[in-house]
Amino acid sequence: MKTKFKLLWGLLLLVSMGSCQKDELEFLNPKLSNSADVKGVQNFNNGMINSYSSEVVLQWNEFLSQAIDTKMPLPAEAKVYAMVTLAMHDALNNVVPKYETYALDNSGVDAGDISKKNIHAIADAAVSQAARDMIAQLASGSTAAADERLNEVLASIEDSDLKTRGISIGKAAAAAVLTKRANDFPLRFVTYIGGTAPGEYRVDYMPFVVANPPVWPANAAYAPNMGELTPFGIRSSDQFRDEAPHPLSSNEYLADYNEVKSLGCDACPLRTEEQTEIGAFWIESNASSMNRMARTLIEDRKLDGWEAARLLGLVEMAVVDAYIASFEGKAYYKFWRPVTAIRAGDSDGVDATVGDVTWTSSFFTPPTAEFPSTHAYAGGAAAAVFKSFFKSDHINMNVTSPYYLPGVERHLSSFSQMGHENAISRIYIGYHFRHAVVVGERQGRELGDYVFENNLRELKKVL
Repeated sequence: MKTKFKLLWGLLLLVSMGSCQKDELEFLNPKLSNSADVKGVQNFNNGMINSYSSEVVLQWNEFLSQAIDTKMPLPAEAKVYAMVTLAMHDALNNVVPKYETYALDNSGVDAGDISKKNIHAIADAAVSQAARDMIAQLASGSTAAADERLNEVLASIEDSDLKTRGISIGKAAAAAVLTKRANDFPLRFVTYIGGTAPGEYRVDYMPFVVANPPVWPANAAYAPNMGELTPFGIRSSDQFRDEAPHPLSSNEYLADYNEVKSLGCDACPLRTEEQTEIGAFWIESNASSMNRMARTLIEDRKLDGWEAARLLGLVEMAVVDAYIASFEGKAYYKFWRPVTAIRAGDSDGVDATVGDVTWTSSFFTPPTAEFPSTHAYAGGAAAAVFKSFFKSDHINMNVTSPYYLPGVERHLSSFSQMGHENAISRIYIGYHFRHAVVVGERQGRELGDYVFENNLRELKKVL
């Protein structure tokens, strides 16, 4: 593909890797429960919350995208997306508790003085302050622009105790998320020589990775220890690990080897135009593409602000946990990438694998181990969250890939289609063997189901 070198530096960044009739709350200081066993429960505050639009939530979400998309390695970007969206979610749910929070406890919140008439004032202030504080900490290059945007929002709100309280809530929500993640280690490049035996991940066969300062140091892998991070919404990083890479001597490995060799190389003659488009279309960061898809669905389905913040938080929580879980698998199996396997095909101890020392993937191979596919994992996780949130797999929408295939649209008829296209794209660009893609997508769906069922759940009122 001739566009590869034009996109190289951008890719280096990617891999461098019905309604209430009264204004006042009907229930003051409600006793809340999340237990499915509690009898006689009902939703509360729906009329008032439904009157709060998603406008400010989406404005800040789009600001976040502009601040970080393609400007940092994919794992770091996924973590920032999760932290910022969860802080906005927590801020709203400390204005009026509707859903469980991630970091800032809302069990003692008294929303008795909040009504349909004033909910926008306190909620806009809370969301905006939380978003600004998180962006200032996690994407400091956009602090000045975030400050300007915050000042615009606050200037549009009449001064009042509720406005002041909203600002305080936003600050507290951001601080709570930052405190909860305070022990996280930084994600960065580290020197990583890797193994020498056939099947073991190594960097010495991978073009550009051996030494390309200042993008990364010599013989480096990106965040190989990410699987040791505390997950955001699952129990543990190895919770879904259940299947190993195929042995090199197996027929399954040989089939996968020959497939990616013939379909994933630069300008592979056997790859169809459709496969080439799918590969380039989905190369974008999952955190970015799934976030943009969520924004579109929020607008199309006319979700209120609380629903919007919850959907964005759940999607990004699932994506970052997919990164953590898949990186745990990568560190556990340390399996080699196709570019290494194919270049070493004549010395891997398997007579059936025909090597090619000049073979190059159609896009720049990320400096991480191969199994399972993080991209397939994250796409599967997001698809599962969308499917559960909307209680249907069916969609009818066109999606775009503005950063790497501008002007091209793909039509989606289901979330499952999205997850599958996102997954198999990694074969067509030479990043993964099919087994890593299939396992990654399946484990991602399991992770997404777990995240949805166990996080940011709707609160109930005990009668």
